Amino acid sequence: MGEAKHLAKDSELPDPPKQDVLRVYGMKFSPFTHRLKLVLAAKGVEHETVNINLVSKPSWYLSKNHRGEVPVIEINGNIIRDSIVTSQYVDDAYTGDKLTTTDPMKKAKESVLLLDNEKTIRGFIEAAYHTPDKQARGLMIMKEGLEKIDDFLKSTGSYFICGDKPGLTDYMIWPHLERIRALWPICITQFLFVEAYSRRMLRDSAVKQCQLPNSMHRRFAADCRKKKVNYDMVEEIEES
Repeated sequence: MGEAKHLAKDSELPDPPKQDVLRVYGMKFSPFTHRLKLVLAAKGVEHETVNINLVSKPSWYLSKNHRGEVPVIEINGNIIRDSIVTSQYVDDAYTGDKLTTTDPMKKAKESVLLLDNEKTIRGFIEAAYHTPDKQARGLMIMKEGLEKIDDFLKSTGSYFICGDKPGLTDYMIWPHLERIRALWPICITQFLFVEAYSRRMLRDSAVKQCQLPNSMHRRFAADCRKKKVNYDMVEEIEES
């Protein structure tokens, strides 16, 4: 997911990436950066990473993305933002197996599922990162989103959302499922098809390459609730 230290408010603007080198601006614990990293891993795309402290952002980062969000990719002077847009670019621009579903109807249904998955994301954010009094409501919303994924998998009968192997939509949905498994595994196990799907995803090489320990997900969520986030906690724990 990128071991570089997270650059903060007073950091200097890094030199531009070299010609044809893909640079990712991200954050190690961001599920949206995770989306892009999964696609890069699945495609075998070499890249460099600049991690950003999202609480104390470098002022220069707003010239890369005026919203201050991650991920952003930079290549040959071009800047592209948004996790889905950058992931689609990588799939389109680089060689290797195409991850995007080609059948128009299947692709449309996956797009609808991504819209439904916004409930999973919204509920997760409310339950994981905000005060405990909001957790019950967040979990309820999150489960409504998980039910949509469960229904989709049941209706298609496929091993993965994109078919017989993980594709782009799988990698867009997985990062939040990984975090839900870490924080509230019962929310996964109560959905039969989501649970089976998640076990299969955990065997995927890109997922293995980008996976963070459950303990890191739990500690990051706890730090967010305390408003005392240490973005470089992994390095500190590994060195102790």
